[in-house]
Amino acid sequence: MLLQYKAFSTAVIFSALVTIATITAPFTSMFGKHYSTQKDFVCCKANHLISHHYFTVNVFWITVDSGYTEESIGDSKSAGCNITCNN
Repeated sequence: MLLQYKAFSTAVIFSALVTIATITAPFTSMFGKHYSTQKDFVCCKANHLISHHYFTVNVFWITVDSGYTEESIGDSKSAGCNITCNN
């Protein structure tokens, strides 16, 4: 009886660890916010270079939100700017 209990509890713990490792692995994009560098772009806005980073928010591989985050990466006069942001 004790041996069966130990085998069952070991199997449950192992299954739980494998499930957690699969769900939280960074390459699965099953949950959370994920960035796609292929869709990033840079433009000028108010004399600043702005980098736009594309992201998606996933729940069970279903995209529930997506969009761009903006990050100022410097002065456009020192780096040069030939593309102006639309907004």
